[in-house]
Amino acid sequence: MFKSLLLVSVLFFCRLDQDVKVATWSIGKTDTETYESLSFWVKDNHRAYVRYAHGISEEDIELQWLGPDATAGRTGFRVAAPRSGTWVIAPDSVGIEVTDRRTNSTKTFYWEDANPSGDSTNNCAICAKSEKQAQAWLRRYFLN
Repeated sequence: MFKSLLLVSVLFFCRLDQDVKVATWSIGKTDTETYESLSFWVKDNHRAYVRYAHGISEEDIELQWLGPDATAGRTGFRVAAPRSGTWVIAPDSVGIEVTDRRTNSTKTFYWEDANPSGDSTNNCAICAKSEKQAQAWLRRYFLN
């Protein structure tokens, strides 16, 4: 009886089955000042947060999800962006389009493969395994 209670407690409090997923898109060359990335996090099958990184720094910031929106006729969603108000993020056939509402400029971010083939030292178990999977997560958890 005690062992059963202990096992149930461990599974309940440790949440060994916690479902965490992340899909990342980026632009520019890593480890340069021109690099930018957006990571979309999902926890327990719910939208968790959007993280933005820029430049060489390893630090990123959380962007606030503001709700559904559209840009250039494509369904997307808004986030509060650093120093520029809001961005609209919309999936596209080649990546994601990020439109700055203040400047009306658009950048295309491309899916970042965190599991390069042949590199077993850099395996990311929670990362999207393909651009198709990443796009599906983005549409399911962030577009509604």
